[in-house]
Amino acid sequence: MDIDDYKRIINNFSFDRCKRGNQGFNRVLIQLFGLLGHGKSSFINTCKYVWEDGEYRNWAKAYGSDGGLTTERITYKLTGNITLVDNRGYKTLDSYETGEIFAQLGNLLPLGKDVDWSKGFALVDRIVKAEKEIKTSDFIIPVFVHSVKRIIPSDEIDELKNLIETAKKLTEVYPIVVLTHKTSGNLTNTEATFRNMGVERIFSFENYTTEDHFKTRGRHEEVLKFLHEVIKDVQFRVEQPRDPVREMKDRRQFVMNYVHNREKSIQMENIERQKAMERALLEKKLEQEKKALEEKAMREKRLWDEELQRQREEFNRRRAVDQARFDAEENAAQMPKPDKPKKILGIFKKKNKH
Repeated sequence: MDIDDYKRIINNFSFDRCKRGNQGFNRVLIQLFGLLGHGKSSFINTCKYVWEDGEYRNWAKAYGSDGGLTTERITYKLTGNITLVDNRGYKTLDSYETGEIFAQLGNLLPLGKDVDWSKGFALVDRIVKAEKEIKTSDFIIPVFVHSVKRIIPSDEIDELKNLIETAKKLTEVYPIVVLTHKTSGNLTNTEATFRNMGVERIFSFENYTTEDHFKTRGRHEEVLKFLHEVIKDVQFRVEQPRDPVREMKDRRQFVMNYVHNREKSIQMENIERQKAMERALLEKKLEQEKKALEEKAMREKRLWDEELQRQREEFNRRRAVDQARFDAEENAAQMPKPDKPKKILGIFKKKNKH
């Protein structure tokens, strides 16, 4: 199939020509989502450039750094039945940004308006307010855009896999993965990472840019093959009975349940965190009391030991004094008593006179 064949099939696509008719659908929304600065806007420029086959223009306001400037859901029409949507990218996969991603993918937020990362139940309020502005006639094709420049850390793989799986449950379509900057990193390893997550369709591109928009057959064919694959997927999905109104309600309920469970989980985490803090404070208090008691016991023991030592020294001193006195008395008692010679001599003299 050559470029003209691809273009003819894409351009002639209409829900009215599907086996079951339009079933209430009239437009395909190719919903791009992913990290900030991974080339979503540049990919839109590339698709527009290939499809219109005219002068290159920076339709999506992409810049060389691809720094993630998109803050609203902006639409870019390709054909009368196919529209690209540049959704706001996320910085991290925390529960708040993830909720916003699902609200965008589910087409629950207005097109052409800023997307605010809101906390609490504010997202639910925004979804409810937007009900009248949202069309149920849009058929959603989720497309995850990732730059090959960024190696996916091993600790993020499960989170990313969960995001893609949840996007599938939400839209009832398994996301297509578009890899950008394919010559600026390890394309083989990146493709393998996504295939290990269960991704079936992966397309790799080197986007046209303001600096490099020299037309090549290869780039044009890659883009048209991607768009042709989107059409084939839509046709396959609508072969079964579909109800766009019910599907919109299901997506709305899905995201609302997600927000409810998220807030419940955060509340439980806060409670557990508070309990942990209270336990830590109690343990610290008990440790301080234990330390105080130990210090008191040590002081009392030291005082007792000092008093005991004083008493021992006093006892030994007194014993030494008593022993010295006893020894002196003992020595005095053992000394011989002197005779009385003068008295005896006087007796002898009296006898001689007689």
